[in-house]
Amino acid sequence: MQKSRITTSLFLIGSIGLCELALADQVLLTNGDQISGTITELNTETLKINTDYAGTLSLKVEAIKSFHTEKNAHWQINLKERHAIIHVSDKPGHVSVDGKNIPINELAFKPAQKTWQKSGLLETSLDVDNDNNRKEQLHINTELNLESRHWRHAFKTESKRDKEYHHVTEDTLELNYTLDYLFDTHWLLRTDTTYREEGVDVTSQYWYLGLGPGYRLWGEGKDKLDLIFAYNRFWFNADVAELELGAWAAALDYEQFWFGDKLEAFSDSRIAFPTIQVIDFIANTSSGLRYYLSHNIHLSLKYDYNETRYQLGTIKDSSYVLGAGVNF
Repeated sequence: MQKSRITTSLFLIGSIGLCELALADQVLLTNGDQISGTITELNTETLKINTDYAGTLSLKVEAIKSFHTEKNAHWQINLKERHAIIHVSDKPGHVSVDGKNIPINELAFKPAQKTWQKSGLLETSLDVDNDNNRKEQLHINTELNLESRHWRHAFKTESKRDKEYHHVTEDTLELNYTLDYLFDTHWLLRTDTTYREEGVDVTSQYWYLGLGPGYRLWGEGKDKLDLIFAYNRFWFNADVAELELGAWAAALDYEQFWFGDKLEAFSDSRIAFPTIQVIDFIANTSSGLRYYLSHNIHLSLKYDYNETRYQLGTIKDSSYVLGAGVNF
């Protein structure tokens, strides 16, 4: 009788263990190993799985043959959000969703986000103008980003002060605020406004307000390529003249990280076609690289190019920016 009770107890314990194993997520590696636990995060580079025996493990995506989940969770599949149960695929580097083979690097799974995610940076740098009279400028750049599920706020400020022979030759301040409403992982609506004031002997002011739809061509999180179409309204005010005009504009917003988030490439390009015949177009481009020495300290190289083409001529301005900064 006692032997029978012991056998029954062992059977129950084994059954409970098998049930827990069956309910666990299973990750199959290319080397033949199998890991059981709970998948907590997946992006294009790594999969994180929480195990009872080794805590949270971070696995490279290229080392994963396939995986299986039991829970109907909220996934991003090819940048489209949906609930799904993931099954093992016979094709290496793939999983099966509703009978279709999906590459693992097209899936994303994230833990619940905070209501607002905050990030920003502060940079100081030395500008070297790309012309015959090379000048040194003090350049201060700040950024603050706030993001929730459907909203993105971006604040940027730039200040330049140029001295030549102890005489101030340029004093520029630029403020920018961008507000995005995210309909889904692709479509968004953007409102963008910029105020710029410059001059020493003669002061000029420039302000524009833009509104239009945007589309994310690819990317998620920090990596992205957004295409924006907008209608802009420009106001120019100088000591000698004032001008107000409308323009149709297109913009590209690019950001991508390389080498384990050590190197960041970025570009913000815009071209506007005014509705008046006097000006052909207004183009602005800011592109560069940031190399992260640590999580919050970086070196930067940025190239700015501005061009306004009139019927009677062209005004161009370009500069290189070498700097260092901190992230927060």
